[in-house]
Amino acid sequence: MKSTKRISNLLIVLLLITLLLAACNPTPADDAEAVDVIKVGALYPLTGPDAGWAGDPYIKSHQLAIDEINAAGGIACLGGAMLELVNGDTKGVAEAGNSEMERLITEEGVVAVFGSALSGTTVPASEIAEKYGMPYIVPNSLDGTVTDRGLTYVFQTVSLMQDWGIDNAIWAKEHGVETAVITVPNFSFGAEVEEIWSGAIPDAGIELLDSFTYEGDAQDFTDTILRVQQLDPDAWFLLGNNQAPLIVKQAKEQGYYPNMGIITLGSGFATSFFLNEAGADIAEGIIVTQDFAPVSNLPVSDEFIQKFKEYTGQDLGGTYNTTYASTWLLADALESACSADPEALAEVLRTETFKTGKWNFMWPEASFDEKGRLEQAPTVMAQWQDGLQVAIWPDSLAAAEVVWPVPDWDHREGIEYTEIEAPVLSVSEMITSPAVNAAALDSDYSKALLADAATLVDTSVYAKEGPYVIAVSQQDSSNGWGNTYNVSISAYGEELLADGVLAQPLIQAITNDANQQISDIETFIEQQPDAIVVEPLGRAASTTVIKRAIDAGIPVILCANGIEGEDFTARVDIDFYEVAYKSGVGLAELMGGEGKVVVFNGIAGVDSTETWQAAALDALSNYPGVEIIATEYAQWNIATAKQKMEAIMAANPDIDGVWAGGGEMALGAALAFEDAGVDAPKFAMVNVPNGFLRLAQEYNYEFVGAPDPPSMSSYCLQTAVDILEGKEVQKFVSLRTLMEGADPYDNTDYVQYYVPELNDDFIPPATVDVSYYVDGGFERK
Repeated sequence: MKSTKRISNLLIVLLLITLLLAACNPTPADDAEAVDVIKVGALYPLTGPDAGWAGDPYIKSHQLAIDEINAAGGIACLGGAMLELVNGDTKGVAEAGNSEMERLITEEGVVAVFGSALSGTTVPASEIAEKYGMPYIVPNSLDGTVTDRGLTYVFQTVSLMQDWGIDNAIWAKEHGVETAVITVPNFSFGAEVEEIWSGAIPDAGIELLDSFTYEGDAQDFTDTILRVQQLDPDAWFLLGNNQAPLIVKQAKEQGYYPNMGIITLGSGFATSFFLNEAGADIAEGIIVTQDFAPVSNLPVSDEFIQKFKEYTGQDLGGTYNTTYASTWLLADALESACSADPEALAEVLRTETFKTGKWNFMWPEASFDEKGRLEQAPTVMAQWQDGLQVAIWPDSLAAAEVVWPVPDWDHREGIEYTEIEAPVLSVSEMITSPAVNAAALDSDYSKALLADAATLVDTSVYAKEGPYVIAVSQQDSSNGWGNTYNVSISAYGEELLADGVLAQPLIQAITNDANQQISDIETFIEQQPDAIVVEPLGRAASTTVIKRAIDAGIPVILCANGIEGEDFTARVDIDFYEVAYKSGVGLAELMGGEGKVVVFNGIAGVDSTETWQAAALDALSNYPGVEIIATEYAQWNIATAKQKMEAIMAANPDIDGVWAGGGEMALGAALAFEDAGVDAPKFAMVNVPNGFLRLAQEYNYEFVGAPDPPSMSSYCLQTAVDILEGKEVQKFVSLRTLMEGADPYDNTDYVQYYVPELNDDFIPPATVDVSYYVDGGFERK
């Protein structure tokens, strides 16, 4: 009895230890479920002489983004965790900044820290962040020293003042400046900028007449202005702080303006504070250099500019823009990391290239180099014109011609500004532009996929030794898409069998009937394969039976279609909404924003059909001149679409565009126009059949294609194998990360996708040897 009791006590102790260890070492899934709030540090001078421009405005810039992130559902991958901004006050002093950085990390439990505007506090605080392994995101401290010391947890999203100063000097020389004077305030930032300008100006071939400082808190700048006036430079390289309005107002009172103009960098002359204090007439003509200009050819809406100013009290500029954008970038990184662990977050920031997000108004994409500097961070020179900061350099961003030399105070009347028309984008550039990318990803459908793409599957529960038995459920070969899918997955299955990865040929069930597919999957469950790959034929209909397979311990990989809910293991696919939205934009742009459109859809009720149609119609609704004159379901069939198109043409002789949620139907429509001897309209489609590419070559069609390649099925099968082998797999695997030919294109760039050996029904690209497709019925006769 004593022995039994002793064993029982031992078991209890072991159980308690096991539970304790589990509590101390939660799985990623447990972590995600437990996170309600993610704290983010904001380390700025909230008190002291710099608080007015470097404190509250930066806090508000972060908070605006955080409010928007939380309103959009928070960090979806972490169960909708809300972001909370926790402030730290540097007081503009290194010692206080270091102490606050340590407090944010050790007491507040933040996952990252933003800051800190002033290089004098940012550089030392970065050492504290490095010590604790804390991601320190720097959107507004311009000194390259911040990321020039081999630190691995510092991420500088703003471009460097060293680059700004060099670009200033080169631009000035190119615009006729022969002599210059430098004047900076006598604080650390002034000394840093003076050092940069003092090297860059002579290097550019400009004579530097003098360089001197002024008292940063002075009220009377008479002597400073007189000294510059006596030197009589072409350009006055003038760095400002909160005293910037006083300097130029007093220069006007003294009747002095340099021969050509004033050039500056940073936020001293670029804020609403400066404009409000100095007035638009005083600001007029000053060249300001930052990483952004409120008026440029970047994709930023007037509504957002107004919203930003109302919330923060500042114009969208002065690196407040970068601060806002960087907060959204942090949210995207948290989604990608799917973790509130600072180390996991830092690794994502180091390694990932972010393609699109709410920061797209600043950067086309975002990635960090080995130093932790944002590779896409730009230098932008702007000029105050009519109370607005208008980009004048580089040419790619310029919204107006520069007025240079700037007229002196007595000759400002009647200045004429010349706007620069935004560059005309090609259709392919338009549909991949940041603005269209952001709109295409703004649907609930896309947001759910992005969350799944940031979620890792726990493949350990399915991992086992091979070889494997895999069952596949797919549509029949009655159309080119289905046959391309079937040939691709069967061919790859043969290769896996030959390599010993599979124990037997694929167990295949083929049907176009959603009810029959349910029965087929129920049969699979009874057969207990190691994995099931399904091309769902009904978004709602397939949900219950797929859940039964999951409950039976069988991983289910969705291929080329989705289902309602999250009861599946992984999905390999494109974002249906994104590609269809872009194709809709492309069609409208091809038509010049107006015209009559016919819409073709596939099989009613299928996820791809309904999502494609909704997205395309959303895109087309942005063009008031576009009229939808007919909508038809044509079952992804060339002959059916041709017949329906002929009937529509008889009733509507003037058709400007055809949009098809499945390229087979675009091909059918094109054949109807060719048979009738009528000029073809513009086309847009999801999927581009080989036959359409052939006709496009022959008749010079204008079109946009957004691929949904059925040959993805080979990658779906490989994903099933990866799961069974216990490899890392995302819940949503974007096809674009796996294969070429999954990005939208237009009639200017498609030849590489056409496969002349294969017939019109084939849907490019090929993912297995072309001989498989020839044997599978695609040989061109």
